[in-house]
Amino acid sequence: MKKAVMIFAAVILAAVFLMSGYQVCLILRETKSAESTYQDLNRFVTLPGQTGNGTASGTEFGKDGKKSPENGVDSSKNGDGSESVMPGKEAAGKEENCPEVDFESLRGMNSQTVGWIYGEDTKINYPVVQAKDNAYYLDHMFDGQKNANGCIFLDCGNQMDFSDSHSIIYGHHMKSGAMFAGLSQYKSQAYYEAHPRMLLLTPDGNYTVELFAGYVADVEEDAWQIGFASEENFSDWIDRSMAKSCISTDIVPSISDKILTLSTCSYEFENARFVLLGILKSREG
Repeated sequence: MKKAVMIFAAVILAAVFLMSGYQVCLILRETKSAESTYQDLNRFVTLPGQTGNGTASGTEFGKDGKKSPENGVDSSKNGDGSESVMPGKEAAGKEENCPEVDFESLRGMNSQTVGWIYGEDTKINYPVVQAKDNAYYLDHMFDGQKNANGCIFLDCGNQMDFSDSHSIIYGHHMKSGAMFAGLSQYKSQAYYEAHPRMLLLTPDGNYTVELFAGYVADVEEDAWQIGFASEENFSDWIDRSMAKSCISTDIVPSISDKILTLSTCSYEFENARFVLLGILKSREG
């Protein structure tokens, strides 16, 4: 009897080991597939200094289009793992040049494309899509393949042209560092000060996202409220968001501003989310 119990336990342990190994292989395969898929999409984005479309690997982002050390540039990874050249710390505070996005080609691949989100000197460099619900792109990539990395997507309740007072973009917090995992670094004041802006590029125009608040929220909070009964209600919501912020900024939004929230999972408690808020400032170029 004792021998039979030991054999049964060994079989169970072997099954658990095999299942765990399978899950690890699945995660690695999906991660590799996602990296390849999103790296390929970089051919539709032209960074300043490039002469034509291509991947972000080895391209310039400096204002002078050069990438020599004398110009104070550093090498950094994109969200897909490819290398990009970014301005050095002395460029902090300066307005970034805008990449050019071939939205016609992107929409030819996926008609639900609404924009491209880019964080200079960060791993955030992805297309933004919008489905009829907020579930599909949780486990489907830009090309429609089912994958746990999903895709960066705009809330289905928002206008696709980001004309709402408050728009929300979601992305997974992947252990690989992909998608919106980098948002968690904005819990640090020093990191915010080094990366105070992002870029939102759309078919209708480009925006600088002037970041002004970030905090950990419970899913039951009003961080994802889209419609507001009045301007006063909207103003109160902004004030509450700023009061919860873990970063300090000099930016004070007004009720006439359009707010963009970037949202991802956080792990301080069950159903925790980290939300990063910014003002959409229309820009040329």
